[in-house]
Amino acid sequence: MWWMEAFYINSQGMKIIRESEPQSDVEDGFKLFVLGLDAWDQVPLLWTDHLEQQSDWIERLRERDAVELSEPAKEGALAFHPRFERLSMNVHYMCFRDIDEQRNERPIRCFLTSKVCVLLGWNGADQERLSEWAGRGILTNPLELACAFGLRVLRHHQNQLESIEDQMDVIEEQILTDSRAWQLKQIISLHRQVLGLKRSINAHQSVFGRLKNIEKPEYGDLQEELNFEMQRVINNAHQTHEMIESLRAAYQAAVDNRANDIMKVLTLVATIILPITLLTGYFGMNFEFMPFIHHPYGIWGFYGLSATIFLIVVLYFWKKKWLE
Repeated sequence: MWWMEAFYINSQGMKIIRESEPQSDVEDGFKLFVLGLDAWDQVPLLWTDHLEQQSDWIERLRERDAVELSEPAKEGALAFHPRFERLSMNVHYMCFRDIDEQRNERPIRCFLTSKVCVLLGWNGADQERLSEWAGRGILTNPLELACAFGLRVLRHHQNQLESIEDQMDVIEEQILTDSRAWQLKQIISLHRQVLGLKRSINAHQSVFGRLKNIEKPEYGDLQEELNFEMQRVINNAHQTHEMIESLRAAYQAAVDNRANDIMKVLTLVATIILPITLLTGYFGMNFEFMPFIHHPYGIWGFYGLSATIFLIVVLYFWKKKWLE
């Protein structure tokens, strides 16, 4: 058969559909088909009136998915873009962007009709949890199942935000006790991660807002679609503005750090040479009776004393970690 796993989901829970069982329409609940992650060709016929169109939809979705996978992913960029598409009046496609504990992205792709949900891969979903929800009457149609996956995605985003906050607390403590140049790189990296999460959340907000259009009898409201797109573009504009401000602040911080490094070097050099300068000024005074002034090796004694003072000062700075 064309499915990997198939289930009936209703108020009684989840029941596995055997290959030998006859296939019939579902009156109470809906069907769930779970295919392989890349089993686009095995998607069953979603609606009887769209036999010819369905292959075109799937081919277009698969090509776009392949383009996203081929693009190099930068830190903070989205490898998979959440999206919602109304393929027809009765068939919908959506893609969520899930994140695991190692910050690896994986898409949750599903096709929805009023009585069927086709999922490309389990993607870490808990089958026992779904069965429990179905038994409690929480999952009564494919739309509620999609919402359950959306809640799971948001929970994982929240976990990532909490992880970033914990790292920020550690960096803040390090900065207050002992600041280092490498801490700026960590801050920039965390900033990029937060921007990536913001992009993902904004994109999911647009997807979740469109879920209510599924049960509309007509294709959709263009005015409502316009409002969704306008809000998404506004969010992207605010986000880009914040990125520019953050970039400017990062540049200014880098310039200030560079200036501080230069002043630090000049201050250290002047401080190290200061004792030798005082010593030179002392021996440069016009007095007849001074140490080493009439001694044949006096100049070497002066050099030795200067070198000793220099090494003592450098050793003191090194112990204080002022030379780092």
